[in-house]
Amino acid sequence: MIRQQGSENVAAFIAEPIVGASLGAVPPVDEYFGIIREICDKYDVLFIADEVMTGLGRTGQMFGMDLWKVKPDMMSLAKGLSAGYLPLGAVAVREEILELLKKKKSNIASGHTFSAHHITAAVGIAAVQYLLKNDLVSKSRENGAYLLKKLEKLLKHPIVGDVRGRGLFAGIELVKNRKTKQPFSAEEQVAARVGAEALKRGLITYPGTGSVDGVSGDHILLAPPLIITKPQIDEMLSIFDESIGEVEKKVR
Repeated sequence: MIRQQGSENVAAFIAEPIVGASLGAVPPVDEYFGIIREICDKYDVLFIADEVMTGLGRTGQMFGMDLWKVKPDMMSLAKGLSAGYLPLGAVAVREEILELLKKKKSNIASGHTFSAHHITAAVGIAAVQYLLKNDLVSKSRENGAYLLKKLEKLLKHPIVGDVRGRGLFAGIELVKNRKTKQPFSAEEQVAARVGAEALKRGLITYPGTGSVDGVSGDHILLAPPLIITKPQIDEMLSIFDESIGEVEKKVR
């Protein structure tokens, strides 16, 4: 695409380290982002990482791109930046970009109503300090490995086609035929029904659809708090297991 459009017409390549809501925690093959970094460097294209969902310890690393030791030129941050207490977003840029903006006396147009709010900024500082002080990144990595191992037990359900993720960021794909990965029709709303069953039992999940072709394809995203414990993970998966089983009886 860069060659097709001409590199002088391409400002940046933007990607989530692990595709979250639209696919259900799908990581790339290990060499993918290293190659992307090389291509961006070759054509002088900025590499922007969307770390809104994957940043601040969610994947078992401070930032999702750390999984592959790839440094982007810019990162968008939010969600975990304030632990959800108040809305807060940020953009991180490499020093060279910031220096260029200063040198060119460029106006960084980032002012909006309610931006740079004192209390929200204080919450962000407190959340990050707590994250670092309590080493929640390492806990996410440790408990994430435990979560993904436990999730493999859900493959006993014929409608579970795949489990995947990194750290405390996991996805479960729901399929009509595991061998062919044939999805359920959109009308059956399988992910939403599993999510509803889990909610009845006290577990909040993140059902998603359209992961196959924009319409069909069901998945559930799990992103528990970084302070979760192993017994709580066991409880969570017990509820989830029961919820899948309840829906499975009706759709098979």
